[in-house]
Amino acid sequence: MGSKKKPHQQQKLKKGKHHPSSSKATTSSTSPSSPPSPTPTKQKRKEIDGDDDDHDDNAKKINSGVLTREETCDLIAELSESILEDPTKAFSSPDKKDGKPKHNNSSNQNNNDEDTPKRKETPSHMKQLLQIASYSGDEYTSQLGILSLLAIYRDILPSYRIRLPTAAEMAVKVSLETKRLWDYERALLTNYQQYLKLLETVWKRGSSSNSKTLSTLTVTSMLCICELLKAAFHFNFRSNLLSMVMRQINNGQCEQVSNACCSAVEHIFSNDVQGEVALEATRLLSKAIRDRNFKVRAPVLKTFLSLPLRVHIDEAQAAKIATAAKKRKRDKDLKDIDKELQEGEATVDKILLARCQSDTLQTVTLTYFRILKSDNLKSSEHMKEILPTCLEGLAKFAHLINIDTVMDLLAVLRDLLKDIDALPLDAALNCVLTAFQTLSGPGKEMQIDQKEYITPLYTQLPRLISEASTKGKNTKTMLQCLDAAFIKRREYSTTRVAAFLKQILTVAMLTPASTSVALIAFARQLLQRYPATHQLLESEEDAITSGQYSTDVEEPELANPFSTSAWEVATLRFHVHPAVARQGQSAATLKMLQMPAEDTDRLLADGLQNEEEVYIRFRKSKKRHPLESKGQEGDKKRRRVRFVQATSRNLGHLSQVTITLR
Repeated sequence: MGSKKKPHQQQKLKKGKHHPSSSKATTSSTSPSSPPSPTPTKQKRKEIDGDDDDHDDNAKKINSGVLTREETCDLIAELSESILEDPTKAFSSPDKKDGKPKHNNSSNQNNNDEDTPKRKETPSHMKQLLQIASYSGDEYTSQLGILSLLAIYRDILPSYRIRLPTAAEMAVKVSLETKRLWDYERALLTNYQQYLKLLETVWKRGSSSNSKTLSTLTVTSMLCICELLKAAFHFNFRSNLLSMVMRQINNGQCEQVSNACCSAVEHIFSNDVQGEVALEATRLLSKAIRDRNFKVRAPVLKTFLSLPLRVHIDEAQAAKIATAAKKRKRDKDLKDIDKELQEGEATVDKILLARCQSDTLQTVTLTYFRILKSDNLKSSEHMKEILPTCLEGLAKFAHLINIDTVMDLLAVLRDLLKDIDALPLDAALNCVLTAFQTLSGPGKEMQIDQKEYITPLYTQLPRLISEASTKGKNTKTMLQCLDAAFIKRREYSTTRVAAFLKQILTVAMLTPASTSVALIAFARQLLQRYPATHQLLESEEDAITSGQYSTDVEEPELANPFSTSAWEVATLRFHVHPAVARQGQSAATLKMLQMPAEDTDRLLADGLQNEEEVYIRFRKSKKRHPLESKGQEGDKKRRRVRFVQATSRNLGHLSQVTITLR
């Protein structure tokens, strides 16, 4: 009998292995003198304990590090799935239900369990996942836990800023749903703050080590901070995220970290609708650049270009005055109510947006001016690297500055243009473009002669020949300068226009195909806008001029362009690249530009893409090859092709070569 009951006993022991008391009850029931069975209340209590014991074991194993890597990965997947299924239960312990302990059935049960020790509360699913992420025994599982928490928070964080209730609001009796919402938001903020502290701790621990390279876990923590800033820059603790990102935006140990921080700041600049977060980020970034004495990477300064500034400073000043007038008329209580209603409706306050954009523009232009007026601008190699980016930013925002800043800006630009050949080509072109943008915007009423900015542009055209391998960036800036000088404004000196036309066609013969196509298209625009330049397309014999064309002068008026002809057009008609040949043919016949297909920017972009893909569009030729023999009519045999073969004969010290056709 004993041998027959033994397997049954083992099966029952395996089924209740989590509770030692269950094994005693099983063995005693098989014996003849077994005690009476437990009461139904105790039996139900044991079933509940059996369901929650897995969570207890998992929590203990996480703390002690007993789980293997595979088991930890499975546990992370299970916890993440359960959190995303019901985020409202992610921050509460499995031992509780509706905020109260599960084991609170009756007073008799409490009396029976007085002698038993109290159970430790099982941590919540989010707390268990945070414990796995903070465990430093295995970097792989910690990294997986950190990334899982990132994905969870990006999914469950609300689209509004949480405001916790005050003590007076907590004293008021509210509905059960409101109380649950308050508890959930408080738990969400607490756990989110713990996660941010964990990321900061991991980064500080990894970056403070003596190693020259950062570990994968350390880099992952900073990348998670950047992704959280992108996804939740409207949520709580955004100032903490911004400060951590700004401290590492110019990181020298890892370029990936610096690029991720720049990308996060650019995302804020381009996606902040109200402008408040962008203003805060601009001030922090400007302070970080100033504290480093402008020794930052060019991409850090280039983040300002992502700002969608559209409000003029004078308009923003008027908006500030209107705001002050409204503040005096509005009651304080009504103002707070309107602010809360506006946040709930997620509407854009145009007056607040104008004020934020004005302060942002002032901060950005002040940073640019500090760089341009620094003492070591021309001597420091580092300053020469960030100078093109600085001038590019000024060229973008110059039309928004007020009239008081125009004179200072033009004075700085004139000082830079005195030695323009010493500047990099992109810096020189952006310097000229900034001057044109300033004079076409706030400086339009100043009636300043633009000759001092057009002349340096004439000397920079030949530099495209040697520095055109920058993926078309310099060519695009050059086209913007030419458009601002001759298309957007009217040039009354035909000699100057003709000199530029001749110089553009000369450069187009020596540059890559993508640059040549764009330059010839712009030359066609000049021919259409200024009919007096058609004289360059005539023969030199028909031209009634005196003197000789000079190619090496710096002043376009002294080049004497009408003493020659645009013979480059006739040469470009037979260019090896079909796109260049088509543009040359159109220029020779004074064909009108077909917009927008022949827009200069579009032609340049298409040419660069074709060069990158090594693609040249050719028309299929249906003409018979000259070496191909003619087949007889009705002859279905394969046509034979003649080949050219050279034969040589040695005649003493002379050698005669004859070519025969076979």
